[in-house]
Amino acid sequence: MQNQGPVVDTLPDLDAHWDVVTWSRDYETGHTGIDSDHQRLLVLFNEFSQAVNSGKGPVVIREVLDELTDYTHYHFAREELIMQECDFPDYGRHKRMHETFIRQVEDVSKHYMNGGDLSAFLLSFLAKWLSGHILSADRQLGRYLGENAAEH
Repeated sequence: MQNQGPVVDTLPDLDAHWDVVTWSRDYETGHTGIDSDHQRLLVLFNEFSQAVNSGKGPVVIREVLDELTDYTHYHFAREELIMQECDFPDYGRHKRMHETFIRQVEDVSKHYMNGGDLSAFLLSFLAKWLSGHILSADRQLGRYLGENAAEH
């Protein structure tokens, strides 16, 4: 039996229009490099939203999603190095969150590219994860860096 991708109990309205995410001070961690990466991730997320909103085909959506995924890998590696360099006490949990996110995006992406129409689900997931992770785990890291380490 072929793997059909992740099981989703309910999907949001697949015809929904997704708004762009605007950077705000609420997302700031206080670390210039991390904040710069997060701003780039939001730009890429917005490009993905616009591709889905405008009904671009799977090839265009895939290109944007690949760029978003590649940059996420880069950012996570950079953030994890910063955490290691400053002996961040919650490194293991934070790294596992990154690994889980990448696995979930790749699973949903594969399902979408195999004909599943989950772009709206993926948008919802990405928006919640990006904002939720930045607003909680990454801001916690930023506070730790501000209190215990020089800017890397």
